[in-house]
Amino acid sequence: MANWSNVRLLVAGRRFDVLCFSRLTRARPSAVFEPDMLEGEAQELFSERAGRLNTNVLSKAYKFQVRNGDGIQHFRRVSRQHPALCFVLTYGDPNYDDYGSYFIFGGRVRKHKLSNRRKAAVMASHGVTGEDDVDDDWRFWEASWELMDLAEAHWQPSVLRAIAPIRPQH
Repeated sequence: MANWSNVRLLVAGRRFDVLCFSRLTRARPSAVFEPDMLEGEAQELFSERAGRLNTNVLSKAYKFQVRNGDGIQHFRRVSRQHPALCFVLTYGDPNYDDYGSYFIFGGRVRKHKLSNRRKAAVMASHGVTGEDDVDDDWRFWEASWELMDLAEAHWQPSVLRAIAPIRPQH
């Protein structure tokens, strides 16, 4: 039986490069995402609107699921194909209580994993007891999403540093 992880991919870079990447994902999503990412167990690939980080820099988020992994090897290859972009790949695997993220730029990868202490604190703040209580289901998913937000936010300074040298195109 497959184990599915919830995954978010944040793509950031010069406005032109992010928009080109976005057009590619709309026209040929299979050029960027693997088949399990397009369909998922309970969620199809979804993208949010691009947001502005500064004058000429955008970020765009994609949400999907990955079967039996977190997608890091795949997106390491994708980052080599798009060297002007930086990627933050965030994963949450509730079956193994595993939450973390990767910063990917030019095929290089750095990893951040949330500590057990941090995970327990977030779960407790949402009232998740850890017992098989049906009433905890919604609270569990809210806590899980918060853990993914924390794992993604860890790389915010790295994203801004990586794209700081980008100058507007004339």
